Amino acid sequence: MNFSDLKPLRPTLYRLGEDGHSLIFFHMRCEACGRLNFPANLPGCGQCGHALTDAPAIERQGLGKLLEFVEIHVPLFPGMQVPCITGDIFLAEDIVREGVIEVPDATVLREGMALRAIAAPSADGTTFTCRFVPDERGDSP
Repeated sequence: MNFSDLKPLRPTLYRLGEDGHSLIFFHMRCEACGRLNFPANLPGCGQCGHALTDAPAIERQGLGKLLEFVEIHVPLFPGMQVPCITGDIFLAEDIVREGVIEVPDATVLREGMALRAIAAPSADGTTFTCRFVPDERGDSP
């Protein structure tokens, strides 16, 4: 699928990478404490609370490390596709976020494995969303 024809579902969080499939995440670096923050549209630093209005934006590869995961069989909100696997993913310096992981089944996952954020078509067919897949190269933040 050609994702360059689609728009990101959450354009303040990520953009399509040069390979046309991987995602680049938008971060902000706090000018007061120097810590990275994600997403980049936070009003204040998650570490010290300093306003991020003038903080420099930083683009980083959508890489992560799987901390834990769970398979969900009951929709948590209307329209949620089940079953699905979600996990807590370490993105960078004290940044852990939940993400949907696309794998054939949970048996291929293990805590600590490297993950890569990729574009996945949204249900509306006009946008793409973020999904995580195992990164065979073993890259991690």
